[in-house]
Amino acid sequence: MTVTYEQLVGLWGADGVLHFPVDRFDDVLGPIRPEIFPPNGAFPTDVPILFTVDVAVEGMELFSKLRIEIGDAGPRTYLVLGSSPEDGHLLYRLDTLTGGVALLDLESPNFEQVNSTFAAFVEFLYRLEQLMENDPGDRERAARAAAIRADLMRVDPSAFTDPESWWSMAFGQLESTGQGRSA
Repeated sequence: MTVTYEQLVGLWGADGVLHFPVDRFDDVLGPIRPEIFPPNGAFPTDVPILFTVDVAVEGMELFSKLRIEIGDAGPRTYLVLGSSPEDGHLLYRLDTLTGGVALLDLESPNFEQVNSTFAAFVEFLYRLEQLMENDPGDRERAARAAAIRADLMRVDPSAFTDPESWWSMAFGQLESTGQGRSA
């Protein structure tokens, strides 16, 4: 499944999505590959527990440019997409070279790859928001989460490669919610 613009707006409403301003970042994005971005550049402003565009780090805001050097590759530019609502020092950032989304922990500082593309990131958020809005609870939640994981593995298998990755752990928690309980 690939989420459509209409589905994004249908779930979050017109006021609940932002549109990535591609034209503002021509200087750092390079050649645009449409498959990297979600439909119409749309992404949610808030997904409880997982994502918010509200950046609470002093001196940073949505779409701030970060120049970071990792290893011997030299400095690269990343754009702030938002943060974790639970921990404002965890910033989601867009890799302007690859189009991937990673989490930057400002306190450690540490990078963790989240999704191989911005489009996949939005798809994951969309599918989890659907689950949360229609949460059946316990065992049914676990079964639905496992089915969503299977679908999303086809969208972005790299998001689940490491068992300690962001999405592996999130789905592990959702899938374990019904274990050990009677039906």
